[in-house]
Amino acid sequence: MITLDLHISHSKGVEVPPKAAIEESIIKVLKEKSLDGNFAVDIQFVSAQAIHQLNQSYRDIDKPTDVLSFPIYEKVTSGSENTTLLGDIIVCPEMADEPILKLIEHSTLHLLGFHHAGDE
Repeated sequence: MITLDLHISHSKGVEVPPKAAIEESIIKVLKEKSLDGNFAVDIQFVSAQAIHQLNQSYRDIDKPTDVLSFPIYEKVTSGSENTTLLGDIIVCPEMADEPILKLIEHSTLHLLGFHHAGDE
């Protein structure tokens, strides 16, 4: 069984998908990776200026991006009775070239320790 403690915050004027849809997207990924337990994720929806600053500070890339992931663990295991904080997802809807929920699914994979070729 999976439980999710989801915290969502957003900058003024930034459009946010419904919480239920975000939860469904994250739980879908957890199920696909056969994880079980209690998990927590923090998601922030920010402006292009805010994500630009974060991208510069944390990745040394001087431009805005669509999404950033800040995982807590290198690889997540399941089955803990305690809540496992997976990390933070920062989304900039203004910069998104694909659906926001797809970006959240992709970022959830990064929080779980999955990476792909071509990451900068």
